[in-house]
Amino acid sequence: MKKRIPLQLLSVFIVFLFSCGKKGSVNNTTPEVPTNTLQQLEQYNFVLGTHAISGSYQFTSENKLVEQAKKVREMGSNILKITLGKNSADIYGINEVTKSTTTLALFTNNLPYKAVCNMDFKYIFFWVHTLTNVDWKKTLTAAEEKVLYDEMFNFVSYLLTTYDNSGKTFLIGNWEGDWLLIPNYDRTVTPAPELLANMTKWFQIRQKAIDDAKLASTAKNVSVYHYIEANLVLKGMNGEPCVAESVIPNVDIDLISYSSYEAIKDKTAAQKKADLQAIFTYLESKLKPKTGLPFSRRVFIGEYGYQANASKPETFQKQYDETKEIMRIAFELNLPFALHWQMYNNEYENGVSKQMSLINEAGAKTRQYGLHNNFYKAMNTYLKDEMQKNNKYPTTEEYRTKALQVLSSL
Repeated sequence: MKKRIPLQLLSVFIVFLFSCGKKGSVNNTTPEVPTNTLQQLEQYNFVLGTHAISGSYQFTSENKLVEQAKKVREMGSNILKITLGKNSADIYGINEVTKSTTTLALFTNNLPYKAVCNMDFKYIFFWVHTLTNVDWKKTLTAAEEKVLYDEMFNFVSYLLTTYDNSGKTFLIGNWEGDWLLIPNYDRTVTPAPELLANMTKWFQIRQKAIDDAKLASTAKNVSVYHYIEANLVLKGMNGEPCVAESVIPNVDIDLISYSSYEAIKDKTAAQKKADLQAIFTYLESKLKPKTGLPFSRRVFIGEYGYQANASKPETFQKQYDETKEIMRIAFELNLPFALHWQMYNNEYENGVSKQMSLINEAGAKTRQYGLHNNFYKAMNTYLKDEMQKNNKYPTTEEYRTKALQVLSSL
């Protein structure tokens, strides 16, 4: 049994922020994150998580990313998802006088990214594309391929070295891949063959860079995996060109994320479960065999959520019920993750909020927040008790069974 850290000693892990920005960059100093004031979380995959992508509003003087990450942690989650895209500094209110030109530079030049990763999250998801001037949508030269490879290799090498023996798992992937292939969110458009080929090459480069960085590293007790996110999988199931049908089979990818809106809207719970099961079975059929992965399934829900309308109070009950349905289905299908969209809302239409957040624009915690919070409390207590009784954590199957019992009681 590993020695467990007493709650009162968790202050050892308070964020220690280094001033290491390059000349011309603003490091955006942030206060230390007092994880010692929070309930210690068991080092286990809770499965259910959320995003901290939005920068639409905030309630403190802290950096927007740090503020949201604290809210995620206060809710009781050890899973965090953030963006490291080209526009992420703007989203999070980070003032880069000189724009970073690689993902590693963005991360190391700006303290908020490091601050949240130094918190006691066990699973951290990154949206990562590229901050270089290389455009993968065009035919890549050998020199451009090397630029993309080096950017990813150097970033992953840094993560492995910096978080050696931290117990953290980093998952690097893209935002909804099918929209990257299609203009104006027009799902009727068929991506050009050359664009599909270019995307395939881009993902192949990323996967190789990650695999090579892991092979070259001597770090222990820290993991990095690469996922491709698809969002128009139904097209692939109909034999149409898309990320799932045309790209994923040609990449030695670790995991597949599914942004699931096409499968979960305007359906009964039974229909959602049946459709998601069929979709994930299809996606798994597109994966190349790969050993050494810690998850029983290599597919997960990277994004889900439901809208409500403040002028129609009855929609909030429906939103709550459907959110709970997806949480339950995620466990019934034995998915490694299901990530709710999102902590702070960024969804507006004609100035009206779509009410998709866990904490809304007025600073109020929604019923979905309470649902997550109560789930985490119950499961953390269960995990702690199991460890004390048996000197080990429950199996994945035992955890799933308990999770379903807890959700049914909430």
